Amino acid sequence: GGCERCNPGTRALPAVVAITGYFGAMLAVYYFCNSAVTRTAAPLLSTSISFGLMLTTLQSVSILGQLSMGWESPWYEVMMVVRLFAFDLEFVQMDCLATKMPAISRYLYRALIPAVTVGLYLLLYLLSQVVAPLFKLAKWQLPGTLNSVGTIWQSMYITISLVALLPFQCYDQ
Repeated sequence: GGCERCNPGTRALPAVVAITGYFGAMLAVYYFCNSAVTRTAAPLLSTSISFGLMLTTLQSVSILGQLSMGWESPWYEVMMVVRLFAFDLEFVQMDCLATKMPAISRYLYRALIPAVTVGLYLLLYLLSQVVAPLFKLAKWQLPGTLNSVGTIWQSMYITISLVALLPFQCYDQ
């Protein structure tokens, strides 16, 4: 839980990797959840449920990582990695991209991730309606887009709960 110096050579790397991975995951969720094969395949349904349970478990473990405890190695490193699954912006060193962000800005970024995700899915849906015919691709369907939004929100449930509790956590200064 302490402050770490920014590495000048890799200032933006963690944030760029996290943002790119998030967009990639959004697209993968849409195509995985809405393909004709995966909608009806029982083994893939079991895999999806297992993945959801694993994500929920990792988010639950990330709650433990936010406790002010002196985690020893290798548990400290494990707790640092699972913080990523709770969309902890300190893990991706957003402060290294710009000057020190105030606490309210960090809170708003985390609080707005679900709403921005819905907005991005709707934007991608509208964009597919215009761009897909130009490249002879299939347009995104609204039920499939809403299915993807629901899947992402379900996987963010614990994160949304954590963000709601952040204002009630006190830190030593």
